[in-house]
Amino acid sequence: MKALTLILAPALAMASLPACAQDYEVGVFLGQNTYKSQTFPGTEFKPDTKTVAAARLGFSIVDLGPALFQFTVGYQPKVKTEFDANGAATGLDYGHQYWSAGLMFNFKAFVAVGAGVEYRGEKLSMEGPGLNESATYGRPWARVNVGFSFPTPLVKPFVGVEAAAPLSSTSASSTYGTDVDNTLKAHAPSFQVGVYGGIRF
Repeated sequence: MKALTLILAPALAMASLPACAQDYEVGVFLGQNTYKSQTFPGTEFKPDTKTVAAARLGFSIVDLGPALFQFTVGYQPKVKTEFDANGAATGLDYGHQYWSAGLMFNFKAFVAVGAGVEYRGEKLSMEGPGLNESATYGRPWARVNVGFSFPTPLVKPFVGVEAAAPLSSTSASSTYGTDVDNTLKAHAPSFQVGVYGGIRF
């Protein structure tokens, strides 16, 4: 009960603020995922960098004029990329997709700046001849973006550059290669950068 109170109290307080708004954001991210490499033993294994696209929805919790505090949800469909050993293809594909939920602070000047954190539920996979393994990975990510906002009368288009990185990661253990969970998590995305754009209304 105490934990529930600690969670609900801030939410109820924010909901009662007169500055609360019900503005929405619809956006699309298009960029590249960089994956972690692991060397074991003496061979570097790494998924190739991959172009990805993700959709995102945002809901304004508090609008303070030039500043906007948002709740966001997002989804990236599954993408597959070649899994290399010392730069050579192994015939295996590494897969990755995620859903996310987080909080974002946006400064709504002509040059818009945003920063926030989100939780991503990632699904990782390794596929190839006679192989189809998967694992789930939940971890926090940090996001920052810089761009331009255009305050037109009906909707407010925006476009900019966004970067994101996980706040935790997994390294290869002594069971790398035989432990599916550790092997897949050890190669999970380590950085993401690209273009993010959409509209607010």
